[in-house]
Amino acid sequence: MLADRFIKSAAVYIILGMIMGIYMAATKDHSQMPTHAHLNLLGWVTMGLMGLVYKNWPAVAEAKLAKLTYWLAHVSVIGITVGIGLLYAGMMQYEPIAIISSLVALFNMALFAFLFFKNT
Repeated sequence: MLADRFIKSAAVYIILGMIMGIYMAATKDHSQMPTHAHLNLLGWVTMGLMGLVYKNWPAVAEAKLAKLTYWLAHVSVIGITVGIGLLYAGMMQYEPIAIISSLVALFNMALFAFLFFKNT
């Protein structure tokens, strides 16, 4: 079930985000706080909410393109986490990863909204 996949993925991302937060606290190096925040917001909050929407509105989850939102969500969470992480590590040449991943996230949210409005 698509909703369950989103919620299970969200649980994995919050664990990764918490590990990152604990690591930053332990090392007293908070330079990756924006990376940590984006991982938690997109991975835990956004994917969790998408899962809850799909669970509560099954017609939306059954739309032809709904499964695409799951894969695009992963691409954007992983891409933004890696891209922002590299930027805050001082590797500015990897900025296109963050930019492209952000555009994927925006497209995915627009697709999700379209599917929601069309099927509710």
